[in-house]
Amino acid sequence: MLMRLKNALRRLDAMQQRADYNVTRSEERHTCPHCQNKYAGHYCPQCGLGCDSSRFTAKTIMRKMLDVIGFEEDGQHSLLRTLRDLLWRPGYMIRDYLGGHSPAYFQPFKLLLLLVLIFTLLIHMLGIEGSTESFTESMKKVAELQESEAEVERMAAPLIALAAKVIRWFSENMAYSIILQNIFIVTAIWKVYRRRAPYTWSETFVAQMYICCQFMLLTIAEVLLLRRYSADGLYPYLVNDWVVTFVLLYDFFQLYGERRFWPALWRLIKVDLWLILQYALLILIAIALLVVYLAIRTM
Repeated sequence: MLMRLKNALRRLDAMQQRADYNVTRSEERHTCPHCQNKYAGHYCPQCGLGCDSSRFTAKTIMRKMLDVIGFEEDGQHSLLRTLRDLLWRPGYMIRDYLGGHSPAYFQPFKLLLLLVLIFTLLIHMLGIEGSTESFTESMKKVAELQESEAEVERMAAPLIALAAKVIRWFSENMAYSIILQNIFIVTAIWKVYRRRAPYTWSETFVAQMYICCQFMLLTIAEVLLLRRYSADGLYPYLVNDWVVTFVLLYDFFQLYGERRFWPALWRLIKVDLWLILQYALLILIAIALLVVYLAIRTM
């Protein structure tokens, strides 16, 4: 029974490793209307203009509109393929993207902005409030300390107001706040996997943006099915921490070639520890700056 399960998992893994994108080639000769360069293929190598650039018609306008959201006639930058692979073969998809097959997939930063926009529209349409609302409200109450008459609180009021503005900006600009918060996550993952995987910090950052898109897809599904979402964990993802652990293990098994569960779980725990360490250092720096600021104000 156990051997059958292992064989089934191996067959599933082999299916997930196979990519279905097709690269079309053309030997037809063209003259670029922009730079007059003569070339063979779909795009001018001098300026990048497509060979199908001509007078605007209803067809070309529709194609350009579809291109904005990830659809093209030749199948490049396919939004549907990227969304499907983020759920079916996320780690292998990211490996393909970093390995040079980027034309076959939608760009991660554009996709993250698109998914955050869809999520924001959904929660406003459905009237849903997550746990992030209570956190924002508590910070607003903290900001009201600037009206206190206590001397220390009065001197610290500008910093408290600044902290409230920063947190308010993070809550109102979710896509950018996710990107900024993932700087710490990327650093932690790169520290743990830098000797195991050939990816640089920047490539790890790109991979993590795709993983953020994956979690946004799960959040949108949770909002549609359960009419709620949560954001009270160590990671800036709007799903349960247990779901985060399972999904990250699933991704890392494919992306970093993990083969055994317990070593993979231990490496993920080390990522969590590195993340906690970075947050602790950030808090210590903030406290030190506050102490220095108050000392200067009292002199």
